[in-house]
Amino acid sequence: MTEGCRTRLWFNGELKAENFPLADVSEHLHEQGALVWVDMCNPDHQVLCELADELGFDENAVEDVVARSERTKATRYATHTFLTVYATELGPPQLENDLVSRLLTGRVSIFVLHGGKGGGVVTVRHETDPQKPVFDIDEVVRRWDDNSDLLRLGSPALLHGLLDVVVDGQFDTIQQLDDAIESLEDGLFDDRAQT
Repeated sequence: MTEGCRTRLWFNGELKAENFPLADVSEHLHEQGALVWVDMCNPDHQVLCELADELGFDENAVEDVVARSERTKATRYATHTFLTVYATELGPPQLENDLVSRLLTGRVSIFVLHGGKGGGVVTVRHETDPQKPVFDIDEVVRRWDDNSDLLRLGSPALLHGLLDVVVDGQFDTIQQLDDAIESLEDGLFDDRAQT
């Protein structure tokens, strides 16, 4: 298994294999009823390109994956749909420099495969610190495991679980920012009342 990569294989919603080699991905995708997931965190460019060639990803989508920053989007190609989304998290307060942003983001590029006998999703995560990721891919896997009956629906079920975690994280971040703003406002108005 390539470092920073994870794989999973389901048949009819039932998990059959994990952490199999990337070389086996296209073979599994040709099996009737198979659902495949590949996750790559900060992948080696060559490994990414080899997988993209094997699965027939559009060159423009692969360029978007390796670009330094890319806008949130969804683009449909003949054999797959490509999405770029951003996970968010609010970091701890930085007392030494309050001008540093506490907003942390992690880009997730997603290839949703359609057509053929099976289906699949390939996620490519860009994390500044893979040991402390902004996007909790383990939470995605937990949700898939908790709702394995939905995985019978194929790639859309994997995508739904993935985007659900991204959006929940964004709502949590917004709520924390809102709480921080209210706290600042309370402090400002308290100071004015005392003077």
